[in-house]
Amino acid sequence: MLFNTRIALAEDYDLSQSQIDEYQNNGHILLRNVIPESEVAELRTAVLRAHEALKDEEEDFQQAFRITQNLWEINDTVRAHVLSKRYAGIAAKFLGCRDVRIYHDLTFFKEGLGKGKPTPWHQDGHYWPLDTEKCITLWVPLIDCPVDMGPMSFVSGSHLNRNAEHLPISDESDEYIRNLVETENLSVAPAQHMNAGDATFHSCWTYHAAASNTTDRTRIAFAIAYYDADATVPLQPPTNARRAANLARWFPGAVPGGPAVTEKNPAVLCPLD
Repeated sequence: MLFNTRIALAEDYDLSQSQIDEYQNNGHILLRNVIPESEVAELRTAVLRAHEALKDEEEDFQQAFRITQNLWEINDTVRAHVLSKRYAGIAAKFLGCRDVRIYHDLTFFKEGLGKGKPTPWHQDGHYWPLDTEKCITLWVPLIDCPVDMGPMSFVSGSHLNRNAEHLPISDESDEYIRNLVETENLSVAPAQHMNAGDATFHSCWTYHAAASNTTDRTRIAFAIAYYDADATVPLQPPTNARRAANLARWFPGAVPGGPAVTEKNPAVLCPLD
């Protein structure tokens, strides 16, 4: 599957070995200017339009944030970004794989004036129906995102375990991970100010959370989830209802033990795979 993309979205991001090491050691990293400044405004407009078009499918997670998913399927500008070699190249280097595939994209809108409640501590891996450790999410604010708007905090090194895998995002997962942080003296990397176009990358196994948005603006963020292009679907049935639903939705027709490859999961660096 081939798509035309802008030159800026195909240019390599200047990623250093020390940044690769930082991600692989900590399970998360903040990179500046991942989305070229010339592209941010158009992507923001496209995301807002696509989100509105998918309004009937919007999900509200405990009033912490609102999401819509797979905007790339209905909007050409979003598609150009989701299938950007620039972003996928970063993800592949962090994961140490030859290529990545798209799991899905999604919006993360957090309401201002405290209406967007704190996002509980959790591990995304609870939801991922894949047989691989090599999974990663790019998260980017499309407006400047000060700390009081609710960018993410992470627990460094937590991607090396699955201790909270059994818990969906909830007050229970929040309490469980807070207790682990305290009893095991884990290192929390606090949220940092992010300009529009800056991006965090985190493993699907990294504990993460976000504070409430106390500004007077809605936090507008967009994310792309990637995984190793050679990953497979687990041979055993999904271990929870959300994994089962995600397997059916994002990997239609995939078979247990087979490659995690469907028309919804294009490879990005080698798009003919």
